[in-house]
Amino acid sequence: MTQLAGDNKASLVIDNRSAPVARLVGHMALTKPRISLMVVVTAGIGMAMVPQWTWVTLLGTLFGTALASMGANTLNQVLEQDTDAKMQRTMSRPLPAGRMSTIEALVAGLCCSIAGIAILWTLTGALAAALAAATIGAYCLVYTPMKRVSPSALLIGAVPGAMGPVIGYAAAAGRIEVAAWLLFAIMFVWQVPHFLAIAWLYRDQYAAAGLPVLAVLDPTGVRSGRQILIGCLTLLPLGGLPTMLGVSGSIYFFTALACGMMFLAFGIALVIRPSRPRARRLFLASLVYLPVVLTVMMTNKI
Repeated sequence: MTQLAGDNKASLVIDNRSAPVARLVGHMALTKPRISLMVVVTAGIGMAMVPQWTWVTLLGTLFGTALASMGANTLNQVLEQDTDAKMQRTMSRPLPAGRMSTIEALVAGLCCSIAGIAILWTLTGALAAALAAATIGAYCLVYTPMKRVSPSALLIGAVPGAMGPVIGYAAAAGRIEVAAWLLFAIMFVWQVPHFLAIAWLYRDQYAAAGLPVLAVLDPTGVRSGRQILIGCLTLLPLGGLPTMLGVSGSIYFFTALACGMMFLAFGIALVIRPSRPRARRLFLASLVYLPVVLTVMMTNKI
């Protein structure tokens, strides 16, 4: 009995020590770290397109954008916890799994969002802060509820999804110019085939959650294929515009063209014969296209 009591006491100490770590892990999961990282990186690329910036502005932009994105993603999970509980890919998230209360997640999301906007306002200016606030509002209050009623939510969600480089550019320049709009346009269009590939991969789960994505509404894949082709084809001329408008050089032009042709080839393959393996290849191709194109645009800027 004494030994058992000692073991229980030791376990309790270990559990108590691990509880804060588990809670921190839970909060990090709420922020969707990979998506938040992408937003921060694209904000940095947008900022790098501006000829002059300061280290204070850089740190303010990256830190403020990170907190704003983390807050938006946390609030999104608060609003979507019921549908997350119905999909295998999301049911293990902290809220549907019951590892965290809704109130705690809501407070964390609001605090991160407000802190991010405040940092952007203080260290970079009102324009970047206003853009971040509008992005959070559009993502949580427009896109998230619209996902439940219409496949058009994809286009609505692509707007806040493409705002990272615009926030970064506005933070450094204090205004929005051609380079920022080009970055926005490329990211906006890129999201169409990217997310349609994801929807095809997980269409059974989206159907179980009652979310009307195109892959659910049209199991033949015709409508999804049409939108994928439109997105990939649009990226070909759109990807060349930065060179034509004097934002980036010829190295960027040929890189964007090659990446665009690669992306289109995987899109055509999925349209010809819809399948999960081909959807996964298109998804992976999208993960190659965006970082390569944006990085070369930044490094080959004029």
